[in-house]
Amino acid sequence: MRSKRSSAVIGVVDDDESVRMAASSLLRSADWKVIVYASADLLLRDAHRSKLKLVVADIHMPGMDGFALLESIKLWKRPVPVIFITAYATQELLERAAVGGAAGFFPKPVDDARLLVLIDEILRK
Repeated sequence: MRSKRSSAVIGVVDDDESVRMAASSLLRSADWKVIVYASADLLLRDAHRSKLKLVVADIHMPGMDGFALLESIKLWKRPVPVIFITAYATQELLERAAVGGAAGFFPKPVDDARLLVLIDEILRK
């Protein structure tokens, strides 16, 4: 029987390939399955998005930003939690993320240990 951890699929959305690959590697090393997306639009168009249990997304991306992605995900039949990561962390963005319903907020570079703990807590609910 598979554990909850290994059966969870996490989407990583970031326009920076190095960030996508680093986050993907971190999550896979913790035994989660990962699907990476170079943009919010690619995630929203993915026929397999219903498999996602959580999304880790950059806020500042060309085209649709992380906040617009969060609002779109909240409209899904089964919305999933969204954790934001950003290189431009400000108190204003943190507050906007909290008010918008983000499950977490991390400045880049991301504290890997804290991110893994939060993801584990969210997915165990």
